[in-house]
Amino acid sequence: TVREREELRELRELPVDPQAEQEIINSIEEVYYSNDSFDVMQHELEKLPPELNLQELEEYRDKRKRQQAAVSKKVADLILEKQPSYVKELERVTSLQTNLQLAAVICTNARRQLSVSKEGFTEASLGLLANQRRRQLLTGLLKSLRTIKTLQRTDVRLSEMLEEEDFPGAIQLCLECQKAASTFKHYSCISELNSKLQDTLEQIEEQLDVALSKTCKHFDVSHYTKVQLAYTLLGKTQTAMDQLHMHFTQAIHNTVFQVVLGYVELCAGNADTKFQKMQYKDLCTHITPDSYVPCLSDLCKALWEVMLSYHRTMLWHEEHDKEKNAPTPITGIASRETLRSRKKSDYSLNKGSAAPILTNTTLNVIRLVGKYMQMMNILKPISFDVIHCVSQLFDYYLYAVYTFFGRNDTYESSGLGLISSRLRTTLNRIQESLIEMVGAAQPNAAFTDRKEKVPSPHLSQLVDLTASGTLFGLAQRVVATESLVFLAEQFDFLQSHLDSMMPGTKKPFLQQFYSQTVSTASELRKPIYWIVAAKAIDYEQMLLMMAGVKWDIREIMSQHNIYVDVLLKEFEEFNQRLSDVSKHVRIPLPVSNVLWEHCIRLANRTLVEGYANVKKCSNEGRALMQLDFQQFLMKLERLTDIRPIPDKEFVETYVKAYYLTENDMEQFIKNHREYSMKQLANLVNVCLGSHINKKARQKLLAAIDDIDRPKR
Repeated sequence: TVREREELRELRELPVDPQAEQEIINSIEEVYYSNDSFDVMQHELEKLPPELNLQELEEYRDKRKRQQAAVSKKVADLILEKQPSYVKELERVTSLQTNLQLAAVICTNARRQLSVSKEGFTEASLGLLANQRRRQLLTGLLKSLRTIKTLQRTDVRLSEMLEEEDFPGAIQLCLECQKAASTFKHYSCISELNSKLQDTLEQIEEQLDVALSKTCKHFDVSHYTKVQLAYTLLGKTQTAMDQLHMHFTQAIHNTVFQVVLGYVELCAGNADTKFQKMQYKDLCTHITPDSYVPCLSDLCKALWEVMLSYHRTMLWHEEHDKEKNAPTPITGIASRETLRSRKKSDYSLNKGSAAPILTNTTLNVIRLVGKYMQMMNILKPISFDVIHCVSQLFDYYLYAVYTFFGRNDTYESSGLGLISSRLRTTLNRIQESLIEMVGAAQPNAAFTDRKEKVPSPHLSQLVDLTASGTLFGLAQRVVATESLVFLAEQFDFLQSHLDSMMPGTKKPFLQQFYSQTVSTASELRKPIYWIVAAKAIDYEQMLLMMAGVKWDIREIMSQHNIYVDVLLKEFEEFNQRLSDVSKHVRIPLPVSNVLWEHCIRLANRTLVEGYANVKKCSNEGRALMQLDFQQFLMKLERLTDIRPIPDKEFVETYVKAYYLTENDMEQFIKNHREYSMKQLANLVNVCLGSHINKKARQKLLAAIDDIDRPKR
């Protein structure tokens, strides 16, 4: 009623304490909020007592009015609080309605245009175009699948070609299949095929090695020509020659051993297995006088067959070398080795297109030299003094680079000849005439002498030359060394101009400066990069592993030792780290070659040192050394393009010296001063008992001592 609304309005307008208002709201029973279908009137009527009291009813009514007023005020406050959000949401609804109307118009237009399109292009025409496109895609896919199917079946043809010993054809087919497979590398089945083809290629190499060994006893021109052609296709002609030498050595050893063993077993009357484990020298002692001549005859016949094969092999190579040396037009034909080396390179080695590696110091020196030359044009009487100061500037630069990156007392005292006598003389001269050493000042020295000296250079603490991950500061070494080499090249270009400004009586000074200082700048590469090579590979680990190998074996081994794989793994990691460094600083080709040459030379000398530590070694053990070294060379040639392999003959000559007789061994000791006294002495001691007696041993050791005496 109107009266009730007025009362309710009055209650809402009364000032209410928020806390009291909240208490009123909390006093409302929860049943009023249970659900929307709740009947409040029915609930209130049910709560009335049987006997009604007017005063109690009015009090109860007033309580409910206060609760209603509190709820109404709370609702009104919430509505006012949410008013901005409500307005904003209403605007969004209005905007959505407008967009929906626009979308309806667009759909209507699209349906109208679609009807027009159906009249011009029938569904059949569109289906025909779709089918044609699908047909083209499937045709291309079918062609690819047929090619892949053919590639998958090539293993059968390869097996047939290997049975027919058509090695060149098998290699050519395998290489063509690899090339074709690279075209379809986006198919998942091709990765397995590539692995299979690589395994097949390795299998061909193994069978090729077996075929090469057969020529040592029965030489056939067509067979040998196929084998050599196959090695040529693989790009491993040098490996073929090395393997051939090893096979001839094994053929001679096996042939003479089998012939003598047959006669020994015949004389003994039984096939005792103890004879098969004997050394060849001990086996010969069991030949009886009656069987001596027949055995020697058969032995000569067997060796004659091997020598005949060797002779025919030599004739074949002489004939083919003549054909290769015949004049042929070569215009426009690039070197195959050059192309292969460029393809293998992980980083650019093209010096012609690459900018020089320079430091700010180098540029500043070049600028100063230019200013000094302008000064000499104006003040010719002091031209000699200016050139003398320029030479001192270059001397200090060279000495600083050597002091920072090339000085290492450990390697310099090793006798490896890292620094030439000319370079050492130059460095000593610079140190004595230009560098003021700490604590070396003499109190009576002339003031003018001390005035021209400068403090020794010091390397910045920010430069780290000890981290193996950066190849012991290789980037900094390359930048410093190649900057110095570039500066020396610029001085070479200026020599004629400086000579024209030099007084006639002082020209010998300029010539001496160029011959003793400028020309030695490039020689710093050897000691600087040698330090990197000496630390990049763990040569001591290789020596320890070689010491654990048993060399006094009694049978020819077909598997190389594990230390070879460990050493090759070290070279692979070195190659990867070199590639990582090249991503930050360009590694020029001469630097790369010097690094590889140093590492290989150190590895080969470590091999000789490891072989020289052997206490006992048989013929079969020496053959195992050859097998290890040939395996090392074969895998190493895949990592580097350095040809020929440095110190290759140093290792081969030492291993083959085991087979020398007493007289030849004495001549070997006199001629090969490159081996240490320890290595030569070990060679003599290991041969003791096999083909050198104790008397000959004393004689040879005395010869070694005579060679060593002048050095003491």
